[in-house]
Amino acid sequence: MTVNESKWYHKLLIALIVVVFSPLIVVALVFLAVYTPIDALRSRKKYMKSRYCADINNEFSLSTFNSPGYVFYNSAVRRGLPIKYIKQESNGLEYFIFDGTLFLFPDFEQMDYDAEKEEWQVNYDGDWTSFDKAYGDILAELESDQGLPVRLLVSRETLVPCDLNDAPVPECIFLTWDYEDAFDDDDNSPLKMFIPETSEELYHMMLETPGLCGSFELSSDKGRVLWVLYENICIELGVDSYDCYFGVSKRGAGKVWSCITHWHPDPAGIYNEVRKIGKKGNVLVIRASPFSSEVLYMGSRENCPYGKTQKMPLGKIYFLEAK
Repeated sequence: MTVNESKWYHKLLIALIVVVFSPLIVVALVFLAVYTPIDALRSRKKYMKSRYCADINNEFSLSTFNSPGYVFYNSAVRRGLPIKYIKQESNGLEYFIFDGTLFLFPDFEQMDYDAEKEEWQVNYDGDWTSFDKAYGDILAELESDQGLPVRLLVSRETLVPCDLNDAPVPECIFLTWDYEDAFDDDDNSPLKMFIPETSEELYHMMLETPGLCGSFELSSDKGRVLWVLYENICIELGVDSYDCYFGVSKRGAGKVWSCITHWHPDPAGIYNEVRKIGKKGNVLVIRASPFSSEVLYMGSRENCPYGKTQKMPLGKIYFLEAK
């Protein structure tokens, strides 16, 4: 076969692939064209009802809606956390004062440790730069530290390394499980140093978690953790380095299990979700209908915006409390 013949066959194969898959591509594009503006409108509606919008008065954008400041402020107000929240008029920098410390928010997406350079680096939309420079730039926007110690509030998910014992965290960082529950359960637990890379590692982390409710076991193939946390409800957990599985199923007649909902947290977040639903008195609220299902809330019952007897048309609310 000549080179030209080979190229001819390659072109034919590519053309066939395009013909076969083009309907799927069109469907996907149509779905994105319809879903994206609907999702943006839903996010804007939620934003407009938030305390952050009412008090801080920032215009809506998806970046603000998902920002650490937005998530933290709404939660702090709901929890009655005694903070002083400040937005500088000169440049819009937001920070807060709590327990005698001034806390700033990161403006980067990730932090990773470069072992060769022995330094932390941060990710700005795919561009990496040194943490020292990034932190210095954030500090430069602060008009005054008011004579207080300054720290950067960073969630565990932001830090890429699975084992922080191999990557010393800068002293200027206050490491929290997440922004929504910051300062609620931010002890010096050694578990905060790890991100599970397998289901077996998650299982051992659960064993070491004080006050975790229910009973759980590792499957015989070590690929899943089976957790009976609620009556007639089983949670299935799976972890690998790329994807995780978090499934909630109920037992019906004849001991047949049916899935209520499932989702795929990243490895950096799955243990924190286990903590959120597994501590005594914490709740998991799920909305399920014949068409879809979603998690509405997970965390402490006292901060839950949903009621135990709440109803919904053409569906059901599962209000599950760890005991």
